[in-house]
Amino acid sequence: MLEGKEGWRAVGFCGRPDLAEKKRGEHPGSIVVECGSFGGRVADMPEAKVTENVEKAAPDADDKPARKQTVDEKIASAKVHGPEPKRTIGSLAQELLMEPELGYLAIVDRVVAEFPNAKTSVRSVASVAAILRKKGVDVPLRRRRGS
Repeated sequence: MLEGKEGWRAVGFCGRPDLAEKKRGEHPGSIVVECGSFGGRVADMPEAKVTENVEKAAPDADDKPARKQTVDEKIASAKVHGPEPKRTIGSLAQELLMEPELGYLAIVDRVVAEFPNAKTSVRSVASVAAILRKKGVDVPLRRRRGS
């Protein structure tokens, strides 16, 4: 589920929890909602039984009855738990490209420092910057050195 201007909407359907988490990672701010189907209850499954005696206190005359939360309020107040999105070489390069004081070589050095097996080059970082610019992202320009 993803919250938008018109409220919550479904952004995908996944049959397995691992696929649902993958889809949630593609949409920051989204939540995974587990749904059942009508009549999906197993007939052999016993119903829950109350095992404690619970006495309800009589409400005071000036107490107002508690207002039930709407589904939207419950969703808004829900805490989302799950794994943080995995940091990748590409996501790190994109993040570092947004820092104007860093040149391509400095970005390569930082990527390799965090991912020692990375085969990142100045050319690959420049390629990522070009792709982001094509998508409309305002990536700071770097000066060419040694011309």
